[in-house]
Amino acid sequence: MSQEKVKPVGEEQGSNPSFTPDEVSNVKQDMGKVALAVAVLAVFLLIIFYYTVNSKVQEFSEKVEVIEETRTMVQDIDEKVDSEMRDIQADMRQVTQKAEGTADDLQKAEEKISGIEGKVEDMDERIAELEDLPDVVRNMVLGGMLEEISQKADYVGSQVSEEQKEKLEEARRIMDEVRKEMQ
Repeated sequence: MSQEKVKPVGEEQGSNPSFTPDEVSNVKQDMGKVALAVAVLAVFLLIIFYYTVNSKVQEFSEKVEVIEETRTMVQDIDEKVDSEMRDIQADMRQVTQKAEGTADDLQKAEEKISGIEGKVEDMDERIAELEDLPDVVRNMVLGGMLEEISQKADYVGSQVSEEQKEKLEEARRIMDEVRKEMQ
């Protein structure tokens, strides 16, 4: 029974009797060549597929390296920015402290100016008092000046000729009279 099912190619019922057993064996040999060609083509396609995948993997690796380098650069920049921000914050604190110190200095200067203004007001009051001094005091001061001029005239008189000495003596007498009138 099992033999009935398997029959050689040329002996089947309803098969085309135009194929001879030689032709059928030639077809088997041709099918081997086709199978060999398909196998070579498959190997060739596998090689092409391998190199394509390999080049894509290399490109992907290069892109990953670029991404890693970029990430490293971003981290470096981030560290620099953080460092700069810390420096700026420190500088801002120093500026704030200096501004506060300047404000204190300005307040002290304003206090000193207020003190000076008070002293100037006191001096203005004293000057006003001096301007209001009685004529007697003013005459005493002027009399002292005239006495001083007389003494200088006496000294100059001892150094000059007789004629000039007489003129200085007359000027001295006039100054003495004025001084007596002021007292």
